[in-house]
Amino acid sequence: MNYEWRNVTPLEQPIQTTGEDVILSGHGAYTFNGDTTVPDGIEFHTLAVPAASIADATGQMLESMQKITMLGITTGTPGTLATMVPTVYSAGAKVPNYVLQAPNDLRLTPNGPHLLGVTEDTLLSALWQRVIPFVKAGKTVRCFWAACTAVDGAKNQMVLAK
Repeated sequence: MNYEWRNVTPLEQPIQTTGEDVILSGHGAYTFNGDTTVPDGIEFHTLAVPAASIADATGQMLESMQKITMLGITTGTPGTLATMVPTVYSAGAKVPNYVLQAPNDLRLTPNGPHLLGVTEDTLLSALWQRVIPFVKAGKTVRCFWAACTAVDGAKNQMVLAK
């Protein structure tokens, strides 16, 4: 489907991952497992609000360090997008305890940042232990959720990047 981007406002600051970032990639879900706290030294980024999906190509842009200048979310009117702004959670903030799932049928592009995946459903609260080793004294590690935050059985909106 072709999407209309004319109503989407460019991001104030484009998103572009670096080799220092960590990406949690695969399928994802919002299953109402409460919240988890972002550990010290980590800044957690999501491109989708709870109960949304991200296009496979959007995740691939994060994985391959491409610059994202616009994020759009489907509106319910075919082909129409509205402006989407990423959510950034600082250390100590509460974030939904999303579930990362195996990347079955996804094409991951692990040629940039540290790409972490799973082989079975894993809560974000358990994934922090895999991200923490990338934290260095005096530096904040950006951790990106390159997965959906979909609710099973719901009509989830789709987030696309440009």
